[in-house]
Amino acid sequence: MSERIRTTISVTPEAYEIFKRMASAANESVSRTMGDWLTDTCDAATMITLKMEEAKAAPALAMRELQAMVAGMAVEVDSMMGKARDEERRLRHAQRDVGAAPIPPSSNTGGKSPKPSTPKAAKGSKT
Repeated sequence: MSERIRTTISVTPEAYEIFKRMASAANESVSRTMGDWLTDTCDAATMITLKMEEAKAAPALAMRELQAMVAGMAVEVDSMMGKARDEERRLRHAQRDVGAAPIPPSSNTGGKSPKPSTPKAAKGSKT
């Protein structure tokens, strides 16, 4: 096991409670749980640190990289949404061909279908 350095950090009460619960679930101390979490996320912290250093040295370049990244993410989301719409259309078409009940729209929140109506006797008539 590698050497561990003891340090003191301040966290919000909410963060402390979350790590306290995590520590309890793992049968570990809060200190060990937080330390392991920080160790496990070192790769992400390294990437963020490099980007912050780059932004400090060349802010315009960092801004262009962020804009390109956001644009790429938008293209990816559009592509995924298109695939989801295509799949939904394909499923609806396949169900129509089979004669099955239609798929409710994705926005369906689970409302109740109307009950089949039964003929009611006219007022004043005896049945």
